[in-house]
Amino acid sequence: MGSVLARHGHPNTSTAAVRQGVLGIADCRSLTTLRDTLFRHVDAMVGGVAMGIYLFDPSEELRYVSSRLAPRGFLEQYDRQYRKIDTMLDCIVSQKRTVDGFHFHGPMGWRRCGNYEVLHDWGFHHNMGGPLLVHGRTAGVLFAATGQTADPFAEFHVQRFDLMCRAGSLALTAMRERERLRSELADPGAEDGDDLAAVAGDWPVGQPRSSTSPMDRLPARSREVAQLLCQGQPNKVIAARLGISVYTVKEHVQILCRRFGALNRTELVHHLLKSP
Repeated sequence: MGSVLARHGHPNTSTAAVRQGVLGIADCRSLTTLRDTLFRHVDAMVGGVAMGIYLFDPSEELRYVSSRLAPRGFLEQYDRQYRKIDTMLDCIVSQKRTVDGFHFHGPMGWRRCGNYEVLHDWGFHHNMGGPLLVHGRTAGVLFAATGQTADPFAEFHVQRFDLMCRAGSLALTAMRERERLRSELADPGAEDGDDLAAVAGDWPVGQPRSSTSPMDRLPARSREVAQLLCQGQPNKVIAARLGISVYTVKEHVQILCRRFGALNRTELVHHLLKSP
């Protein structure tokens, strides 16, 4: 598997080919077709990589949907050991942007983070993820990973991956609107009805839930960190209570500061305690 996963998409891929791939993704009108088309075009434009799709279910839990060349054991280990404390995932969901793990954590921090450890255990090395949006809200995440012999993703890989995620977002939004319209018209004969019903648990939620404070809109782990910050707890105490490293706490604080435009912890707490 490593030899297949080692290669990246070629930097000289024509603009026309990239455009055709993006349009093909955006034109998908069923989840199974979107999955297959995303995997095919990301493979061609970004490289021979393992990929996985997660979508939020109605209870706002991020759930695995489908993957390509990602062993079940790898996915289970990531879900069990790291997904709930993955600061890169929090950044993708909250900031709605494509993130490359190597540059997000930094060359030194990358090899110390739990994400790298899980990837390395299963013969992978670098990863990145991008948001899938519906009506401006993060409805899911597309992940990609390379083999151990591959170099870090280059900027053009990240840009192409972001384009693919944006195209996937357009397709998801169109499907959501079609489903809403179908429901309003009470039309059970829509052509992709069986397809939608066959893919259990992979439909993103619709409108954001109401909230009483900015913290209620944060991903679960970031919200826990924020709550302890507002109690005046230092990083070491937060790390001990949540069972994560001080380094991970610092990453969460940095992401929260960027999210709320805060310059320091004191200003961040002020933003977090604001009424909506």
